[in-house]
Amino acid sequence: MIPGENLYRSAWQHSNDAFLVVSAADNKIIDLNNKTCQLLGLNPDQILNMPLASIECSLQDIFFWDELSQDFNRYIKQPREMESEWLAADGQPIPITKKVFAIEEGANRYWLILVTDIRERHKIAQEQLLLSSQLQSTLEATEEGIMSVDLNGKCVNINRRFIEMLKLSDDLIVSGNAAEILVSLQSQLVEKLDLEDLLGKIKKEPEAEAELNLELKDDVYWVFSTKPEYLRDRLIGHLFSLRDITPLKKVEQDLVRALKVAEDAVLEKTSMLDALKLSESRLRRLINSSLIGICQGDMKGQLTLVNDALIQLIGSNRQQVINNRIEWLKFTPQEYQQAHNKAIKELKDTGQTQPFYSELLHREGHKIPVLVGLAQLEGSEFEWVGFVLDLTEKNKADKLKSEFISVVSHELRTPITSIRGALSILDSGSIGELAPAMKSLVGIAHKNSIRLLTLVNDILDMEKLLSGKMTFNIEDFDLVELAKQAIETNAAYAETYKVTYELVVQTSLSRAKADPQRVMQVFANLLSNAAKFSPPGEKVVINIKADNQKFLVEVVDKGPGIPTEFHDRIFSKFAQANGSNTRQQGGTGLGLSISKNIIEKLSGEIGFESEIGVGSNFWFSLPRA
Repeated sequence: MIPGENLYRSAWQHSNDAFLVVSAADNKIIDLNNKTCQLLGLNPDQILNMPLASIECSLQDIFFWDELSQDFNRYIKQPREMESEWLAADGQPIPITKKVFAIEEGANRYWLILVTDIRERHKIAQEQLLLSSQLQSTLEATEEGIMSVDLNGKCVNINRRFIEMLKLSDDLIVSGNAAEILVSLQSQLVEKLDLEDLLGKIKKEPEAEAELNLELKDDVYWVFSTKPEYLRDRLIGHLFSLRDITPLKKVEQDLVRALKVAEDAVLEKTSMLDALKLSESRLRRLINSSLIGICQGDMKGQLTLVNDALIQLIGSNRQQVINNRIEWLKFTPQEYQQAHNKAIKELKDTGQTQPFYSELLHREGHKIPVLVGLAQLEGSEFEWVGFVLDLTEKNKADKLKSEFISVVSHELRTPITSIRGALSILDSGSIGELAPAMKSLVGIAHKNSIRLLTLVNDILDMEKLLSGKMTFNIEDFDLVELAKQAIETNAAYAETYKVTYELVVQTSLSRAKADPQRVMQVFANLLSNAAKFSPPGEKVVINIKADNQKFLVEVVDKGPGIPTEFHDRIFSKFAQANGSNTRQQGGTGLGLSISKNIIEKLSGEIGFESEIGVGSNFWFSLPRA
């Protein structure tokens, strides 16, 4: 026996890395350690003499082993390393790195493979990539131009707004020389900025902040500022920002000029008319320079004034609209005219309307999504002013956000499911009992992975509902039996809160017409919420009633009740009351919103009644078969 062989064998078996010995002749596994079994979820007898290709699931492995087998002696002195994937017993791929050593003993040749599990590394890399993407998106979304510079004067990040404001060339951006980039600002200023003095001050006092108001040619005004940039309390560079304050400056200048006109008008009565005309002209100019569409009309819906932004939205001519006193409904699709008529009625009753969604018909035929608000002109019972906000870009941004959430959620679900499975195996003790401290940590991690997977699934459901991609299979089914199944399914969850369920059927009818799978999802959300907020030892009652057309299902609990100020938002996305009890229970805040969308898609209604200190009753209705 080789001296210390048992010691080496013990170290081999207890290593945190997986080891395999493979026959170079037929690539069959002839020896392995415990870590290999843990990774694959198999016992040694299942792995020994197994072809290596049966656990490798990367196409690159085929070429990798062909290359190694052609020059065996080369890898005796120079091991080969690459990233690959193993296929575990549960069918899940495991990302790994493998380092292969060639070993020769007499006429026998072997491959010694050192394998490292890199799932955590992949997870961290994905999180860092996501964080970097979010930070860059935030930079790009801001209206300010931003440039980040390190302590050596090298530009390390710059957003598109900064590039556009300074009209930077590609060569200058690639050079990364912050001083040269700032020099390009000089040509646009009315008065030159002493950059040498500014950069010298930053170098001398690196933690100082500076802010300068700059006047550019063509009556443009910017605020130029610099601030130190820190990483964990360590100075790593400086942030330079440019903010366009031209509109504010214009308003300020207009206000100053208007004040001067008003003061002159007091001294000379005859100048008042000129001042009013000038003020009217400026007001009209301000209205026409607004990015929001503005119009004025009468109670018949005829337009008497429109600004440039609205003219561009409808693609028409101002004089044609005003002279012909064209009605507002001419620019409104048929499906939204009822909403406008309702708004006019609300305007007569209250003097203003809540902003409402609509669409405008462009002269060329396409539709533009808008948000409309109306208000009665002060001192007039017959005229109103309307504000029309173009939602095109906002809708595009919402679509991109929805697609981004969907992609991220789908990409998260697979690794989370794998992590949950691995933690479940560890927590169950099926691969060996864990130390008490380790078992506690694994249990906490397992519960958190379940919560995270629930959140991802809820986000995917909400995205499907909002995008219209969720399928509904409408059929006749027994609502009472479905309620019993729901109670049985959620009983274990309720037991963790020492709560029980009781079903009370107050009708002889039971056949409903809906999608039973989606109705079960609504049951799960309402039953789990009721159990979660019920005191220990209490009972949640599920009532089923019916009339000639529909079923009514009530889920009644004796929890703390819902605060009145939260009633309007109870079915909103990510809605959670601010009470400490609610926060302690956790949850995604999506369950009720998803339930509302599902019930409404199934031609039903959903609502609730709640009283503080007494409890809550969440109900929904479904059509009878």
